Amino acid sequence: MLVMRFIRASSRAAISRATWAGLGLGLGLGLGTAIAEPLPFPTADFNLKANLPRNAVMDMAYSQGRMRVEMTKPDVPGSVVGIIDLNTHRMLMLSPQMPKVAVEIALPPEYVVGALAGTGSKVGRSAVAGESCDLWQVDPPVDRKLGPTTACITADGIALRTEAEIQGAKRTLYEVASLTRGPQDPKRFLLPPGVKVVKMPQGKFGSILGLPGTPAKPQ
Repeated sequence: MLVMRFIRASSRAAISRATWAGLGLGLGLGLGTAIAEPLPFPTADFNLKANLPRNAVMDMAYSQGRMRVEMTKPDVPGSVVGIIDLNTHRMLMLSPQMPKVAVEIALPPEYVVGALAGTGSKVGRSAVAGESCDLWQVDPPVDRKLGPTTACITADGIALRTEAEIQGAKRTLYEVASLTRGPQDPKRFLLPPGVKVVKMPQGKFGSILGLPGTPAKPQ
C-alpha cells in the first residue's frame, strides 16, 4: 500500500519519535552520574515545519496534549496525516489513497517528535531555527533500538532537533525549520466527517513502520 511504503521509506533511516515518528526519536543513553530529570513537555500551543530523513518534510500543530502531523515526501504523491493523542498514546492515520478510512495505531511514546516523553540529563545549550534550546541526553528504554540520542528542547518544552547514533554514525532524525507559537484551531485535531476508523492490532505498529526491529540503513 502506498501509505505504508511512504512511511517505511521516511522512517527507515531513523525511526522509529514519529515521527513515523518519526520515528525512534527520544531514545538515547544517560550520562553516568548525571541526575535524570523528566524531559520538558510543551506548555504552549504551536505549529512548526521540520525536516526528516530522506528529504521528507513534516508540518506539525500542537494544542493541549493533542498533535497533528502531516508528512510529505518528494517521490510520493499527497501526504500522510496523523492525529495523535499524547495522553492515550494513540494515533489516527489518514492517507489520500484512503480518504474515508483512518487507521488507529497504539503509538509508543518514544516514537513521538516535537513533544518528548521520558527522562534525561541536560548536557549543554544550542539553537535551532533561531530558537534557544537545552541539549538533553535522553535516557533509553529497556529495549533501546538506537544508540545515544540527544534532543534540543526549548524552555517551554518544544523539541527542535533530535540526533541519534545509528550503526555507529550520528544522524539528525528531526530538525525544525520554522516555529510559531499561538492558539491552534481545535478542528485541526479532529477527523473529517464520514471517516471510518479501523483499529490496527496491538503490537503491529513497529512492523508496519519498519521499526523498531529492523536496523536502520544509512542513506
